[in-house]
Amino acid sequence: MSMFGVMFRHNDGYPIVLTSEIATASDTFGASVVGFASAIPENYFRRRIAHMFFRVSSDREGRVKRAPYGLAKVEATLLHYGFSRSDVVIASPYKLDRVIGPRTRIVGIYTMDALGLSYGSGILYWILKLADLPYRGLPYIARSFMEVVEHPAIKAHKDHIKVVVGGPATWQLVDTGAWQKLGVDVVYEGSFENYGPVLFERILKGEDVRGRVVNSKPPSVEEVPTIVTPSIGGMVEVTRGCGRGCAFCTPTLNGMISSFPFEGHIDKEIITNIEKGGFKSITLHSEEFFRYGAKGIDPNPDKVKELVVKAYKLIKRYGEDYRLHTDFTTAAVVVQAPELVKFVGEYMNEGGDWSFIEMGIETGSPRLLNMLMAGKAKPFTPRQYPDIVEQAVGILNDNRWVVVGTMILNLPGERDEDVAASLELLDRLRKYRILTFPLPFIPMGALRKRDFTVLDKMIEDPLRRELILKALIKSMEEAVRSVELIVGNMENIVAKLIIRRISLFAFNLVLSRYKAKLGQLGEHSAEFIRKLASAAWDISKSPVRIPIDEANQ
Repeated sequence: MSMFGVMFRHNDGYPIVLTSEIATASDTFGASVVGFASAIPENYFRRRIAHMFFRVSSDREGRVKRAPYGLAKVEATLLHYGFSRSDVVIASPYKLDRVIGPRTRIVGIYTMDALGLSYGSGILYWILKLADLPYRGLPYIARSFMEVVEHPAIKAHKDHIKVVVGGPATWQLVDTGAWQKLGVDVVYEGSFENYGPVLFERILKGEDVRGRVVNSKPPSVEEVPTIVTPSIGGMVEVTRGCGRGCAFCTPTLNGMISSFPFEGHIDKEIITNIEKGGFKSITLHSEEFFRYGAKGIDPNPDKVKELVVKAYKLIKRYGEDYRLHTDFTTAAVVVQAPELVKFVGEYMNEGGDWSFIEMGIETGSPRLLNMLMAGKAKPFTPRQYPDIVEQAVGILNDNRWVVVGTMILNLPGERDEDVAASLELLDRLRKYRILTFPLPFIPMGALRKRDFTVLDKMIEDPLRRELILKALIKSMEEAVRSVELIVGNMENIVAKLIIRRISLFAFNLVLSRYKAKLGQLGEHSAEFIRKLASAAWDISKSPVRIPIDEANQ
């Protein structure tokens, strides 16, 4: 029964329709890591091929069987607030005409990269440009957002529908002003749990709500309900926030790290993903997994161990071939608690298996770290940070994690000596199993209005081009070695074989071109880099302090 006291037939439309851009809605045959292909520009992805690759599993009516985790949380919050599944549907973007109708009042669209301005799209631009491969049109993920926001079903009922867009990429719509041109009524930024349902209720009551809505107050652990629709990738959120204070990062806005309890929360989401979602691999998602249960910067090893053991025992009830993973860490906590990392690795990488884990390196410059993200090194100092990064990668490799390490270029205040320091660190990491991805600075959080990355300008600069090329060479070498990990979770055997072959061809093609280009352009001497980088160890300047509230001005 609906919250409104009547049962609606699906062809009349649901009052609230939730969806996302096509690339984000897809589980890419069960291997979410393959979703990185969504940043490939549309000249490589014809519409028909893209729709075959980015499939979305749903029932005949259009309700999805798996959803992006953030969207599943929105649905769960609305249901917890009092709406019913007759009021709310997470719909396949391919079947919006089956769920939007005369009774629809809200279409909520979740976006990860609405205009193709995210770091993933930036990396793909560099990957193709530096390999002398053509780049035309939008990244497919952005094109797929346009397909949804301009869907005929939305246009046909626009006189009684409010289009609400939320998700990590809303800043793109706000900072460019594109939301108004695209017919978006409300841009929602921030946590949904403690204000989103109220906003939706106001719209359903007929209030003319328009514009940008910012909810900067993080919800309490108790305010966050468990998902009802299984999440893509078998994802289960175990913490929120980080609290390390990096000025450019969205998780900072969630404040200090908060951990969800296992009983009644984490265990329920694991069961949902296994029993309803059909997953055999569960990812315990966190901005910094080894700090689960922490009250400050220092880890709480007992809490992490307890979580891992309980989750492991739960998934093994379903079979020995079920696996447990996590996704993010920092270098500092790995070096601070190497025995904890070893303990977790014995459960997550059992039987000699390897898995990926992401680590934001961001810079090799103590000066830049001190200015923008001094908390990233704690409890160590910014001057120790390059050593901490190398040690952390080694520890993770020893416990069978392949590190996906990100390094940001064009951070506010960046100078040549900072780039040289990152080049030095990159050289030290060559012997480890790590994919080093160079990221163009994306203006998020408190710094997002201060600067915009100009991708071409960055690769025209000899020093920055050298860093990007060397980072991509290391990434592609490791990608070739790790191709089985990349496609390992794909559920369709034929698709798995095809994607594996295409991936190996592409990795080797761009790798050979990068090496040739680096040889043609020449490298700066090690002595030149060393002398230039020495200035990056001057941390006499005070760190930059920017109020978090400035992001919401």
